[in-house]
Amino acid sequence: MGDFVEVERHSKFVRVCHWGIVITCLFLTLTGIQLAFGVKVIDDAQALHIRLGFIFLGLWILFSYFALTEEWKWISPKRIPYSVKFVIEEAIAWIKGDHVDDPRAYDPKRREYVEKVIPSQVLVWWTYVALTLVIGLTGLALYDPKTYNFVLKASEPLSNLLGVDSYAFIRATHRFVMFLYAAIAVTHAYAATIFGTLGSMIHGKRKEKVATVGDLKRKHVPKAIAGAGGR
Repeated sequence: MGDFVEVERHSKFVRVCHWGIVITCLFLTLTGIQLAFGVKVIDDAQALHIRLGFIFLGLWILFSYFALTEEWKWISPKRIPYSVKFVIEEAIAWIKGDHVDDPRAYDPKRREYVEKVIPSQVLVWWTYVALTLVIGLTGLALYDPKTYNFVLKASEPLSNLLGVDSYAFIRATHRFVMFLYAAIAVTHAYAATIFGTLGSMIHGKRKEKVATVGDLKRKHVPKAIAGAGGR
């Protein structure tokens, strides 16, 4: 068992944006279900859905600004191959009852992370980005088809192929992505619990493994190890 040190993993800004996104996403889902399937949740669900949609996009822009300026080296697309390999090896190890070594480590001397994220978070981040862009653009097109007509135009090849008009296609895409978003969010919450990062998103701090010489030299290639001890 190595040494651990308590560090601030997430700033107040990040935590406020994160939980703001979670809360608005929850209510967007509830109001979206009401609009899509007629399930009564709240009065004037459409107005609330639209307002929350703009708040959601605003929070995402703020969160993305932080991620791109402060966390880029951890979430860069260059790390996607490493992330994919980690996910595959984690899945194989999970089937065998094992798990892959947690690469996260902190260097107290330099006061910086050697590795801050579980590699699978790279894939999760870019999946969120893609889904947010799709659900945002389709939502804007549904809200104001004239102003955001370019979204409808872009969808015409697929909508024509499926034999539906572009507005109906955009609406169906918006609903479908909503379910994908919910599925990713649930998986993300589960992984945050398993890998012990949920608490740090609440109070900001986490006890991180102190980097060893091996951590400092590692090339971040995941390697399965035996024993499914606490993660």
